[in-house]
Amino acid sequence: MPATPHSKEKIMSLKMVKKTKFIVGLLTLVALCGTAQADPPLPLHNIEGNSGVFITSTAYLANPPEKGETFGKPSFSTSAVFGKEKDLESFAVTENILGKFEIGYAYERLGLGDWASDVKAATGYKVNNHLGMHNFNLRAMVVEEGSYDCSWMPAITLGTHFKWTEGLNSLDDDLNGTMDTLGADHSRGVEFTAVASKTITDLLPRPVILSAGIRNSDAIHTGLVGFAGDDERHTTFEGSIIAFLTDKLAFAAEYRQKADELAQLNTGGKHLNKAENDWWTLCLAYVVNDNMTISGGYANLGNVFNHQEDNVWALQLKYEF
Repeated sequence: MPATPHSKEKIMSLKMVKKTKFIVGLLTLVALCGTAQADPPLPLHNIEGNSGVFITSTAYLANPPEKGETFGKPSFSTSAVFGKEKDLESFAVTENILGKFEIGYAYERLGLGDWASDVKAATGYKVNNHLGMHNFNLRAMVVEEGSYDCSWMPAITLGTHFKWTEGLNSLDDDLNGTMDTLGADHSRGVEFTAVASKTITDLLPRPVILSAGIRNSDAIHTGLVGFAGDDERHTTFEGSIIAFLTDKLAFAAEYRQKADELAQLNTGGKHLNKAENDWWTLCLAYVVNDNMTISGGYANLGNVFNHQEDNVWALQLKYEF
């Protein structure tokens, strides 16, 4: 028997209650685990496996080695993003070398929610309800903060990011070449980033970190939906503000500009792909101890395929050895 509108609303409400209970319970558990120490395990990991916040990078690199050592200890994180229809999970690891280089890897899984059923209703095609992405990152701090006897000099980090979208070719085959026609005709891409970060200590009672960066890319939805090819590359802006509220708690706001590379698709009475929008988030990060941080945030991800994901919640656990 098909679900009624009332039963669908009830199911969605129960799902949101379960998610909320899980997040609140985990936050409570971690809050009881310990207190912050002198060297907090910051910055966080963004969902693509770089040191940063949730969706942007900072020039600062995670977990540098002890003085006289070559390799820092690895950092791991797991992130979960809950939207109205879509969901995203990320598992990341980074390694710091000489305090100047960062290699990182992240796997992201994008759950497409009811997109598969909308595609079937509009076109008759049956498709998978998720996509994955492998991120391989190499970043180098080319300018240290305060270099050249200039107190105002920010830290500057350059990065190269190799990405592979898992499942795009199969999706294109299932849709009889539609993804290729819309512009997602590559499953692999390379991005180049430059990020500058500066810590300001005399503006507020506690430090404030400002970061700004540029990204050259042909990625569609950061690469989760493939790549448009070198002829469609764009350079976009991203940045963040991080303010320490206490020794253990920091607030961050971040913004990421995104190029709209994938053509819109409206067929069979269904708007299957809407225009891609910029992203922004508001986050809180809590330092549990010398090894662990937990962070949560609110995000607006704009349109993702057939729905607007403007009421998104995210959670991350990061651990440094």
